[in-house]
Amino acid sequence: MQPPHRRRWTVGTSALALIVSSFMSVATFATIEAGDPTPAAAAPPPASDFEKVKLDGGLTMGEPIELAVLPDGKVMYINRGTTAGGGQVRLYNPATQSTTVALTLQLDARFEDGLIGITLHPQFATNRWVFIFYSPKVTPLVNRISRFTFNPATNILDPASEDMIIEWPTERNLCCHSAGSMTWDSNNNLYFAVGDNTNSGGDSAGMAPIDERTSRDPQYDAQRTSGNTNDLRGKINRIHPESNGTYTIPAGNLFAQTAQTRGEIYVMGTRNPYRIWVDTKANNTLYWGEVGPDAGATIANRGPAAFDEFNRATGPGNYGWPYCGGPNVAYNDWDFAANAPRGWFPCGGSTGPVNDSPRNTGLQQLPPTKPALVWEQHGGSVQWPQLDSPGGCGSPNHTEVYHYDPNLNSAVKWPQYYDNKWIISEYCRNWVKAVNFDNGNPATGNPVAGQIEPVNAGAPFVHPIDWQFGPDGSMYMLEYGSGYFSGAADAGLYKINYVQGGRSPVAKATVNRDNGLAPLAVTFSSAGSIDPDGDTITYAWDFDNNGTTDSTAANPSYTYTTNGAKQARLTVRDPAGHTGTTLVPITVGNNRPTVTLSGVPAGGMFDWNDSFTVTASATDPQDGPIDCSKIVIAVALGHQEHAHDEGAGTGCSATFNTGPVHAGPDSVLFFVVRATYTDNGAAGSAPLTGTHEITLWPKYWQAEHFVSLAGPQVITAATADGGKRLGDIQSGESVRHHAVSLKNITGVKARVSSGGGGGTVSFRYDSPTGTEVARLTVPNTGGWDTYTEVSGPVTKPDDGTHDLYIVFTGGSGAILDLDSYTFTGPGIGTPGARTGPLTALGKCADINASQTADGTKVQIYDCNGTGAQQWTVNANGTITGLAGKCLDVKSSGTVNGTLVQLYTCNGTGAQQWVIGANNAIRNPQANKCLDIPGSNTTNGIQLQIYDCNGTGAQTWTHP
Repeated sequence: MQPPHRRRWTVGTSALALIVSSFMSVATFATIEAGDPTPAAAAPPPASDFEKVKLDGGLTMGEPIELAVLPDGKVMYINRGTTAGGGQVRLYNPATQSTTVALTLQLDARFEDGLIGITLHPQFATNRWVFIFYSPKVTPLVNRISRFTFNPATNILDPASEDMIIEWPTERNLCCHSAGSMTWDSNNNLYFAVGDNTNSGGDSAGMAPIDERTSRDPQYDAQRTSGNTNDLRGKINRIHPESNGTYTIPAGNLFAQTAQTRGEIYVMGTRNPYRIWVDTKANNTLYWGEVGPDAGATIANRGPAAFDEFNRATGPGNYGWPYCGGPNVAYNDWDFAANAPRGWFPCGGSTGPVNDSPRNTGLQQLPPTKPALVWEQHGGSVQWPQLDSPGGCGSPNHTEVYHYDPNLNSAVKWPQYYDNKWIISEYCRNWVKAVNFDNGNPATGNPVAGQIEPVNAGAPFVHPIDWQFGPDGSMYMLEYGSGYFSGAADAGLYKINYVQGGRSPVAKATVNRDNGLAPLAVTFSSAGSIDPDGDTITYAWDFDNNGTTDSTAANPSYTYTTNGAKQARLTVRDPAGHTGTTLVPITVGNNRPTVTLSGVPAGGMFDWNDSFTVTASATDPQDGPIDCSKIVIAVALGHQEHAHDEGAGTGCSATFNTGPVHAGPDSVLFFVVRATYTDNGAAGSAPLTGTHEITLWPKYWQAEHFVSLAGPQVITAATADGGKRLGDIQSGESVRHHAVSLKNITGVKARVSSGGGGGTVSFRYDSPTGTEVARLTVPNTGGWDTYTEVSGPVTKPDDGTHDLYIVFTGGSGAILDLDSYTFTGPGIGTPGARTGPLTALGKCADINASQTADGTKVQIYDCNGTGAQQWTVNANGTITGLAGKCLDVKSSGTVNGTLVQLYTCNGTGAQQWVIGANNAIRNPQANKCLDIPGSNTTNGIQLQIYDCNGTGAQTWTHP
């Protein structure tokens, strides 16, 4: 209970710690406590001792994924690519300070697949072998690792040199988790990480996706992959590539090769082991960062709040997923058909879980499970507070142990302070940190909870997605940037050098136009170029990047008279001679196409399982009329700071289904829709790509997921949706949420509480004093943790897109708390089909004996997960079962007691059903509800229609 005055109070995490500790074994706590003492010997180097030098950046990078530093300082990096355009291996050359394309691969880049892994052979200096993990455009669907040979004379990876090393089946019906990282040990064994290829949505509630119902898509069950000893997915695998393009399996993996086990498996029980690395100087110790599930809070009978993990393995093992998470915390063996628990999985015991999924093709008895080494947890990392940034955002990334080489002649190598420290990074939380160990040895010691410290503290990172220490001892980092799909303007490739002062200046350049017909007059700007040491800088512009300085003005102008893909280079220099440089691409002789999206407005609102249809058009001065089939429309599910590719269509018309909700209410979820058209180029010029992107929002929204806050505080409360709410709200305060369109929205309801005088919640456009579109009145509810729902109509001036402000008014002091709000009305979508059981009074609606003949009775029966109990609730108002036949009121009857049957769909009113707010399933023609006669749950009782009465016999749980 919060104090009565409630002004600017916060709530601690002791309750969460108690919940987490209830899942943890005594042995786990002993391990944690064993690493508690031993203070660090010295303070870490300050950020002023480092410089961050940009090597490449911007939209031309594509969607950057992983990098590999060559022995001579060149950097290869990959973008994930697209199904339409393929994916690139790009090469940065420090000698020319420019990037070229070394290889383009055609891909099936749906969901998170595509071009997703790159590594150099340990003897690359002599054999020039580059290994690439990608998703070829072939059927049946596979992922593949191939070896290519690099030509240093041309800086090209020869596509004809491809040797396919290994490939394995995959599925792309649903998103997600592809992993893709690779690394090597001192014996030239190749380790490759494969994600669980499993969807975290469905009915999993952000917990373990172990839906065994045969009617469900297999991608809802991670037991077929991570828990399957006969499948390479959800694993870190280890093989030895041979010089002839084959591979052998080294001794010492988790399993021998048998009919039920894959000998390639080294570590099993992983979800999305996104980055892996082997320390060849410490007995080939394997480290990895693993992205965990989505549950925002612990559910007492189901499992823990989500763990994201940083892991270590000195030998083979089972790391638990989907049965255990974090420090060997158990999930419940959930019965999805009955929506009930079966019992906790054995985690950390002498024997592992039993995989009895019907999709398991391997051993049922699994090896004992091992705990994570360090973990984050949604809502608060209790054991490792230095990792904490509470909320539904966690994406562990690359991990590496730095080894200081005193004999390396390098002015930029990292200092001895970091020698033998474990460096870890976080994509979502935007940090790099060093983990200290009680014995100073990451391979054998226990991490010290109080000694996880920022690296390069205060330096900005924009989603570091990969990095490695190069041959010069500097950190090479790839930043994904803040965009989605094909990349972002703030994506970048960097070197982070240790320089101890005398840092290089940073060059930034922009132009007033980057495309157009000759003569093309361009105005350049160096705004944002700085020297981090505060020194005065000079400017040198090379407008055609031919090595000649064309201007020394800070903001010059230049006219291009010839067509072509130009690059203008800005070099800035400080008095000590340190330089920084950047390139600006300019296309002369061609105009960028203009792309528009239609069908749904930016900021439009949807329900989960809705479908929405989008079209796109494009205009281009050089191409003339544009065929809509050449415009690509892609959609991605946004989740916190990243997005999961959900599919693509063409501009002629593309329909997407939002699917089930993929995460708990502590997570920020949305959809991003992007239309793209690449023109045909022009004589003497280069093709250009035009894009148009919009964001769509769910109708249900957490109040604490704001853009900016003016007064209210975020309150942690176990009774709040998602564990938090906006509280300590006083009259005149406000909050700005995202930009929305209220097209087809008719009302809004909010979950609120008040232990004070209550007040009003006003929804307004564009500013705190803008047009009011809805007003809700909040009474005193009897306490700050006593919630009620208030609602009201929405009256809007237009369907346009406007920033949404929520303004609070009332008496003095704290007046109310706002937990969540939900807009009502159709919004932009149409309800989609949803499949699952219909249950009431603990039993399922069942098709007798799985028959499909017209007139087969629909009865109440014990839930058993068979197809006879799977029903699809369709957008057209029908409910269909086996053979696609309809739930039907016999002979179109309208009187009480008329029986319900299975029948060929015929479009009559006898087959129309409406699901009401109280979960009743009503037949509008009869105005009567689907009913269990006399509430009798004896197996075989045929269902009927009856006057709607709100009893349990008419209260159905439905998909």
